[in-house]
Amino acid sequence: MATEKKQAASTPPDAGELIKPVKFEPYTGEKTASSFLQAFSLNLKTCLIGVLLASGVFIAWFMFTAKAVHIETDPVNADVDINGGVKLKLGNRYLIRPGEYDFNLSAPGYYPAAERLTVSREQAQRYAYQLQKQPGHLQVDAGAVTGAEVFIDNISRGKAPVTIRDVPPGPHLVEIKTARYFPFRENIIIEGLDREQSLVVDLTPAWAEVSFDSEPGGAQVFNGEAPLGKTPLTQEILEGKHEIRIKSPGYEVWQDEINVVAGKPLVLTNIKLEPAAASLFLVSQPARANTTVNGSYAGLTPLELSLTPGEKTNIRLFKQGYKPAVRALTAKSGEQKRLRVTLEPELVSVTVNVKPADAQLYIDGALVGTANRTLQLPARKHRIEIRKKDYVDYKTTLIPHIGIDQELNVRLKSIKQAKLQNVKPVITTPAGQVLKLFHPGAFTMGASRREPGRRANETIRNIRLTRPFYLGLKEVTNREYKLFDKGFSSGLIDGNNLNGETQPVVNVTWQQAARYCNWLSNQASLAPFYIEKDNKITGFDKNATGYRLPTEAEWAWAARATSGNAPLKFPWGNQMPPTNKSGNFADRKAAVLLGKVIGKYDDGFIVTAPVGSFAPDKKGLFDMGGNAAEWTNDFYDIAISADKKVKVDPLGPLDGEFHVIRGSSWAHGTITELRLSFRDYGNKSRSDVGFRIARYLD
Repeated sequence: MATEKKQAASTPPDAGELIKPVKFEPYTGEKTASSFLQAFSLNLKTCLIGVLLASGVFIAWFMFTAKAVHIETDPVNADVDINGGVKLKLGNRYLIRPGEYDFNLSAPGYYPAAERLTVSREQAQRYAYQLQKQPGHLQVDAGAVTGAEVFIDNISRGKAPVTIRDVPPGPHLVEIKTARYFPFRENIIIEGLDREQSLVVDLTPAWAEVSFDSEPGGAQVFNGEAPLGKTPLTQEILEGKHEIRIKSPGYEVWQDEINVVAGKPLVLTNIKLEPAAASLFLVSQPARANTTVNGSYAGLTPLELSLTPGEKTNIRLFKQGYKPAVRALTAKSGEQKRLRVTLEPELVSVTVNVKPADAQLYIDGALVGTANRTLQLPARKHRIEIRKKDYVDYKTTLIPHIGIDQELNVRLKSIKQAKLQNVKPVITTPAGQVLKLFHPGAFTMGASRREPGRRANETIRNIRLTRPFYLGLKEVTNREYKLFDKGFSSGLIDGNNLNGETQPVVNVTWQQAARYCNWLSNQASLAPFYIEKDNKITGFDKNATGYRLPTEAEWAWAARATSGNAPLKFPWGNQMPPTNKSGNFADRKAAVLLGKVIGKYDDGFIVTAPVGSFAPDKKGLFDMGGNAAEWTNDFYDIAISADKKVKVDPLGPLDGEFHVIRGSSWAHGTITELRLSFRDYGNKSRSDVGFRIARYLD
């Protein structure tokens, strides 16, 4: 009962089956070692299993994260060495995780390369790389020909035989050149890869053997100017055409052109040299004489002639103006002669008469002396020149004829005369006015005190005009003046029109008339006669040839001078009244406007008439009396008494208040005004005053 309690007390109420004790064996040394080995074995297995498990996990992880990279190389057998990282090579494919890797490529015969590979996250990737070939080496041999120059791609690389190193792989043009051989040209492929190739060439000769033989032997053979040797001779000559000459003293030169074909021998035998002709060098005085040899024309001297050895040769020389010359000679074979022949002139008498007598005579360019003389000239063409200062040179050609005495008569023209002969007698201005050239002379200007109607300002003066001048045939019209001043109008007078296009321009001042002349000069590109500043005439240039107003002396000469001694008194003659239709004066129709008129005269016009409405005077000038009075160039002055001293080309006073007006007008009707010696003056415009133009010849 107690045992049961103990048991009950030691056993938890909820315990299951009771633990039963087992057999106990005490520890001994032998059993301890066995137990250790057993435990170690258990631990090693555990570690190995762990490593295997870890490796499997790593491989699974690597296989899951790595990318397939296909690396292609040229050449295909190139070694690929990827540095760093975990990679798995499967043929030419690699499993490698994304990232950047350095790797090297290499292959025999190629330059190694270092590359950088970037692996992306794409599942399959492909990369291609090409290695560069190393250069090759070319051994060139020209066979039996040494020293031939070798070119690769037109660059000299040495002389064969030669090994040309480091030639880049690929196609190349190879040329081999040397004298006397045809050049070799071929395109070859260099393999490269540090390998050596060979090229053996047999060059083709560019020549052929040419044999020469002559009679006589020992003759010198020339190819062009180059000596080859003496016959008999065999010589290598390059392909092509050659000028061959064979010479031997005393024989004519044998000459022929041969065509050499490379590799084909050429034999020139039986060459027979002909005995050499004699030679003659012929000169004459004078040169360029015509020459015949045995009757055949040979040319002009100097000449080099061939003569037949041992035969007589007749030579004849002739030239115009010289006597013929004949020579005969005989020469030996190969002899060289020189012959000089002086021709005697065939002289003809020529008499030269020249005015002025002190002129100089030139014959064929050489000065002979003063011109008036008798000459003996060869009967040939001669150049004759006669010269004198201030005169125009006279030039001609003269051929004296044998048996006929000749005479040359010449009158030289002065330069001034020549100019006058060449000038135009009539000119036209840019505005359309026609001017006639006059050559004036000496005359008397003014009127005698006994002349009815004479005024005190008409003092007699002796004038000499030396300068030729042009003078307008008609007065300047309104149309012509308006080309210069478009807005100008000659106006009206009591309702009568003065402004018609063909009526003379009036109501112009002297300044306006002079400025018109300058404008006209500019239109014709002539130097203006008048000096103009700020649209005002301040002077004139007497040497200028531009248009101008006629001087008073020129106007008076043109209006009055006649071929007789007495000057013309009126425009129509020397008596009053005017003849019918002799000009536009103050006639009876103008009585309504004027106080004094010519009672029975009717010209058909009340005021100005169109210029040229009446017949011209003997000089061809219109309206020198009547229509419009005219401004002249001169300032006005009064000579107190007659001046016997001759005035040469007078231009009037240098200054003054008024300018001279010459000629009567449509408003004049008295004997005083109608006379051509009537002198008027003014400084303002008038309804009856216009102008005409003039200019010097030079």
